[in-house]
Amino acid sequence: MADVFVIAWRRLRDVPEDPMPWLLGVARRVMANRWRSATRAAALRDRMTFERPTFAPSVSMSPGSPQEALRALSAMREKDREALLLVAWEGLAPAQAAKVLGVSPNTFSARLSRARRRFERALAAESTQPQTEGGSVKAEVLP
Repeated sequence: MADVFVIAWRRLRDVPEDPMPWLLGVARRVMANRWRSATRAAALRDRMTFERPTFAPSVSMSPGSPQEALRALSAMREKDREALLLVAWEGLAPAQAAKVLGVSPNTFSARLSRARRRFERALAAESTQPQTEGGSVKAEVLP
């Protein structure tokens, strides 16, 4: 209902003397647009449910918690994180990821290799740090 009145307010000069039929027509078109949008969203959701990545992610996770991996990933440079996520999260082949970034496949492969090494080092550093629930180091009180 609010959308109908927003349209009426924006098009106040187009509202006829008897506004009821015009408002009903606007409401009908607003509802049709919402129905089409919901149908498209449901179709996309269905397609995404059944699609699998064509390229298996090659970044292997070392034993550890997902939180350690997320902290290690967030500590990385943006370019390294982007290279890893395009391959591991989006499931793109290196050649496809190179197109996304607008670089040559060789440049992307080198970037991905460096990013993987940096991620492994960051993950190793995360797993050796003592963590508490909040992610910070807690000092012990000795008796």
